[in-house]
Amino acid sequence: MDKMDVYDVSDDLVKKLNDWKLIGIISGKFNELKENHSKVNFVLHALKDFKYIEKIRLNVKLREEKSNKRSSEYRMLGNEQFSLKNKKYFQALELYNKSICYSEPGSENIAIGYANRSAVLFEWKRYKECLENIELARKANYPARLMHKLDKREKDCRKLLETQPPDVQPYDFQMEFERHPQVPNIASCLELRESADQGRYVCTNRELAVGDLIATEEPFCSTLLPPMRYIRCATCKVENYLTLIPCENCCSVMFCSEECREKAVNTFHKYECPVIDFLQTMFNKIHGIALRVCLSALELFPTIEELMAFCEDPDNQNRSAFDLDYNNFTAKEHYRAIHGLVTNQHLRSVSDLFQRSVVCAVLKHFMINFTPLKEYLGGEEGENFFTELLFRHLQTSPSNMHGIDLVEQVNETKDDTTHSSGAFAFLSLLNHSCAPNIVRIYKGCKAYVFVFRPIEAGGVLYDNYGAHFAILPKSKRIETLSIQYRFTCKCEACENDYPTFVKLQRKMFVPYVIDETHTANLIAYDFNFALKNYRKYCEFLTKHGDNYPCHQISSAEEYLKMALHILVDAVPLKAKMNQSANFWDASEAKYRAIKEDLEESLNADIKTNATEVKPEVQKQINA
Repeated sequence: MDKMDVYDVSDDLVKKLNDWKLIGIISGKFNELKENHSKVNFVLHALKDFKYIEKIRLNVKLREEKSNKRSSEYRMLGNEQFSLKNKKYFQALELYNKSICYSEPGSENIAIGYANRSAVLFEWKRYKECLENIELARKANYPARLMHKLDKREKDCRKLLETQPPDVQPYDFQMEFERHPQVPNIASCLELRESADQGRYVCTNRELAVGDLIATEEPFCSTLLPPMRYIRCATCKVENYLTLIPCENCCSVMFCSEECREKAVNTFHKYECPVIDFLQTMFNKIHGIALRVCLSALELFPTIEELMAFCEDPDNQNRSAFDLDYNNFTAKEHYRAIHGLVTNQHLRSVSDLFQRSVVCAVLKHFMINFTPLKEYLGGEEGENFFTELLFRHLQTSPSNMHGIDLVEQVNETKDDTTHSSGAFAFLSLLNHSCAPNIVRIYKGCKAYVFVFRPIEAGGVLYDNYGAHFAILPKSKRIETLSIQYRFTCKCEACENDYPTFVKLQRKMFVPYVIDETHTANLIAYDFNFALKNYRKYCEFLTKHGDNYPCHQISSAEEYLKMALHILVDAVPLKAKMNQSANFWDASEAKYRAIKEDLEESLNADIKTNATEVKPEVQKQINA
């Protein structure tokens, strides 16, 4: 196993146990253990006995060391992308950020990296950020032999500063409902109920129309995904790769300000930094947010004993967002709801728990042995409690943590739109449907919950966990949801076997709410156009809700979703800047394809007032 992740370790261990005819004995002993920390410790002993911990240590770097050689290499690659031949400014910026991050402390490489970044921003007409980078370069002791370049750029930049247009300000969506008496960030009409078949769920006691904002929520904590490490701040998750500064010790984390850097170094990053590359290599985003929840909980208490007492307090068991004291809403109070998330351990198979124990054992071993965590935990009792806590959140994370995403972009993948994972107390209470009636839109890390389909009084709010009927056939959805979430989906789309978008029929008496200009303007992320038209989409979807599902409604849903993303500014800078540069070429080509598809597939009666987009543009899966 030259290159491995934690699942490779788990799979290889199980294979070895099978080959040696030991799987029955090991599974039996594992299953007899009642406490989760005992299960994890049992598996850790097996991993050590079979030399897996040793193999990991030999094959996976805990942390890349700063290196001026690597820094210079990344800067040269950035220069190539920035050249007159390529003019690939985003690729250049990301490589310059990487060069800055790899620079050895006190070396001129970091200053040159800032200066190179300022050159990109000057060409891009981002004069304010250009001046910020010039200032960073000067503070980092930019070499005197090159100072004339910096002086000229600063002089030119100051002359042009007033020509930089202001950034578009996000639309300030407000709830039009009275606030809930217990939970002030949700509408008063929402209620928490519980049943044997649905567990805890949220419903409304009044009729809701499409576009109604019914909840907003900040996460208890969030973690940045590795593909975004040279693009966004690791603390606040703001997309700020025009002016990011590096961690002083690792090469995989950057920050938008000294304040964010100090906050991280004093909390979660002091534990993650010594093993940051090991964490990003061996584990996925589910493991990452589970660990971050644990580390965030540790930071709330001066000692591990106080956290143990808090978690064992009967008043803190099985709490939800509806049970919290919002008059005294501290981070500790917030954690009560995150700690109370359901683990579903009684539904899990021995093999599932064994694999989860492998993940927990590897994570625990390296966190305790190679970070300051051991000192905080104190001894065996503290380590066992941390193991229990980590195992708990490794179970709750897959079902309850949420991807924080942006608008889907032309020619980009989901890796380019989901930037973080977050732990949300209220969102975790929303059950799944393959035909959801709400949609989550993120402004930074703050979630806005909008009604996506008309909901009658007494109706249940349904989110989508990533298996939407428009994209996946019923059999695939049921398989996916069963494996990850431990339930057999019986939503309306599964019960009625709704067709995927490509097979979805048009209903004769339902018009299209869109025309050719809507496609072009929304692909171009036109804020004013989105502001002018999003209510039109809402009214259309409310009026024609009884005709769900059909081609016209699914098309309008996608346009509404895109408009909402634009209005809250959940649009990556890459898309916005490229829209004014070479991005429009790709969009225009896609638009031509959409138009051709329209002319082929719509009859003459519909063609005069409608347009159709290709199925891949209509993706409606939420992360």
